[in-house]
Amino acid sequence: MGSGGWCFDPSVLSVSSVVNLMPTSLAQAESLVQDAIRNGAFPGACFAVGHRGQVEQRCLGRHTYCPESQPTALDTIWDLASVSKVVGTTTGTMLQVQDGKLDLDQRVVEILPDFGEKGKESITVRNLLVHDSGLIAFRPYHRTLTQPEEVVKAVYAEGLQYATGTKSVYSDLNMIAMARILEVLSGKPLDQFLRERVFGPLALTDTIYNPHQRPDLVARCAPTETVEPWRRNLRKLRGTFLGAAYSQGNQDGHYIQAEVHDPTATVLGGAAGHAGLFSTVGDLCRFMTALTKGVLVKPEIVETFTKRQSELSSRALGWDTKSEKSSAGTLFGPRSFGHTGYTGTSVWYDPDRDLFAILLTNRVHPTSENTKIIAFRPKFHDAVVKGL
Repeated sequence: MGSGGWCFDPSVLSVSSVVNLMPTSLAQAESLVQDAIRNGAFPGACFAVGHRGQVEQRCLGRHTYCPESQPTALDTIWDLASVSKVVGTTTGTMLQVQDGKLDLDQRVVEILPDFGEKGKESITVRNLLVHDSGLIAFRPYHRTLTQPEEVVKAVYAEGLQYATGTKSVYSDLNMIAMARILEVLSGKPLDQFLRERVFGPLALTDTIYNPHQRPDLVARCAPTETVEPWRRNLRKLRGTFLGAAYSQGNQDGHYIQAEVHDPTATVLGGAAGHAGLFSTVGDLCRFMTALTKGVLVKPEIVETFTKRQSELSSRALGWDTKSEKSSAGTLFGPRSFGHTGYTGTSVWYDPDRDLFAILLTNRVHPTSENTKIIAFRPKFHDAVVKGL
């Protein structure tokens, strides 16, 4: 285990480090985004490229396909979906390892005794992060469960789908368990722990769980999918409305807005280990700069978490790495690491070029059946590299 007391220099994240225009061209990438909007891959997007300490940001399109919808802006807030796994949960895990409170090869049952059911006794923290624990990829808990603790108990009660460590299956359940570990070790809810240890110190002022609790942020959130019947029923059961009932382009509350899109994260109350985080392109520029410059987390710990762990998959610890059919395209280097989100988000970093690319969209608007972004992402990242 590492030692605590790591200090960082906040001047590394000065405003100039994330707003200077780069002496490069994003014309091809910008053209691709414009074409994607015209072709209905997503209604709007923000993207940024950081190269050797300088960053350029762009925003195109609108919050929805409605011509009266508000234009996408650099302060538009996006549902990060599974990018929450790395910006939130994985970073929190890095800090606990750095502080000496957590060992990657520690068994989960030593921290979460109730987790050790049905053959899960030998699963380690490393197994959760590399997604070779044996847990199933996904369960539709939202169909039968309504309370956060019910979901946690259901994860604890899961059996193994395969022998731990024998293959890798990307699983939301792994990160739900990882979030519980962080809460037990810190003695705080996940959102509070990350706000105090990550978002606050890095001045990520628009990186937040449950933005519906901040009325000043709601209209800035890009709407995602059409509200589902089960979600309306859950709102009635809880006696609360999560999200925006009225904002420009969403006058009848027809779309999910300022409320997490992921169904399991919704039942978990919006702040979950696998999803739930919202952010802006500017905040993510600050985050990627901090991560890659050794701010907040020691460089050696970042290196450990962002390199491929085995031949079973491309997975690092929490993060993913470059693979043959990667969303990072063909030109990002072999040591690149990143992550994608179901709603249409992604972050990638190439350490050999000192290059990061951030893409934020709401491709699930108005329906998640739209999968055009799968083909778009590799082309976008190739265009970023060609523009350097």
